[in-house]
Amino acid sequence: MEPTFSIEFDEPYYVPGNCVRGNLTIRNQSAIHALSLKICIHGEIQTYWTQLEKKRHLKSGHPVSHCHHHTKPPENKTFKSHINILEGVSQPWSSIDNPSNRIPIGVNIFPFVFQLPFSCPPSFEGTHGRVRYTVHVELNRPWRLDVEARRAFTVLPIIDLTTIPKIRNPVMNHACKHSGFLGSKEVKIKAQLPKSGFVPGEIIPIAISIHNHTKKPLYYLKAQLIQHVHYQAQQENSHFSSDEHCHKHCDHKTAETKMSEVEKSFEVNCCSEGIIQVALVLPNPLVPSFKTNIIEVDYCVTVEVEKDKKLRVEFPIIVGTSPVGHVMGSANIGNRSSALSVTQPDLNLLIEPPPEYQDRVEVTMASAPPPEYNENSNGITSVWI
Repeated sequence: MEPTFSIEFDEPYYVPGNCVRGNLTIRNQSAIHALSLKICIHGEIQTYWTQLEKKRHLKSGHPVSHCHHHTKPPENKTFKSHINILEGVSQPWSSIDNPSNRIPIGVNIFPFVFQLPFSCPPSFEGTHGRVRYTVHVELNRPWRLDVEARRAFTVLPIIDLTTIPKIRNPVMNHACKHSGFLGSKEVKIKAQLPKSGFVPGEIIPIAISIHNHTKKPLYYLKAQLIQHVHYQAQQENSHFSSDEHCHKHCDHKTAETKMSEVEKSFEVNCCSEGIIQVALVLPNPLVPSFKTNIIEVDYCVTVEVEKDKKLRVEFPIIVGTSPVGHVMGSANIGNRSSALSVTQPDLNLLIEPPPEYQDRVEVTMASAPPPEYNENSNGITSVWI
């Protein structure tokens, strides 16, 4: 029977600069003949998508003024970029230090520890890209299938909103719609937020002043929190690195997602004014705002009256992990004491569990296995962990 592998971490998440600690456990009913055992850590940012492109071509042999067009079948273009942000390897077991070349029968536990950089972006899984951190294991066995076990973990940076200039200041925006003869009738709205930085789970109080100088009353408004994810990728085989920019070979995509919404019924009669207040709650968990060379996540609050885009205002906001005006505690981050870090209970409120990664142990063929080894038609055996 093949050995089973499990990777366990000592924390549910990690802050940049922290040490990622855990254990690899191998349970085997017979001694494992092996050359080496490696435990590796990896972090990368990836963007990827494909799109169809139709091309029209001139039919040869005809003047330009009488040319005929024919269309080739659509061509799939692949756009892909990646940035490595973390690499590390440890080798807790080697045949050089074990002359028998065998990992003994039973339960074998191998601790590991890796230091995270201080500039890690948060873990993120999106429509066209991701920021993912993993620990994987490589067991090299002579004349048998090599084994790779992989498990992802979550990184959550500390974003202290108190350190961002002017984020405490109230923000205001307005919109106006004209109607009637020569635009003599108008509706004005003015919305205000008390600040521009928030944390997951926080309530955003919104005050909306409405001046209705038309013949129709107003009854309805809606406020939303919108997440924008901006992706950038290079066309495959374009020979440009991720941090180089070339308009010819570079493509961009933006995904927009409604994260929270509140609706309000009211009545502001014709030729009158009114002040409406609503409370928009940020979901928890929520990925904080961040920016890398190929993925950027930002947020905005929108307010719209009577489902009319002309009566719509937007407020860019920053989502952090430590709220404005919060009394900061001190925490040990990567063996450093920082006055700008939050205490453990603070971050526990903001943690987003790792996405449903398809973690598994993949056994890949290194060379021809002995006849008694069971394999599928592709020479690959997969065991889920």
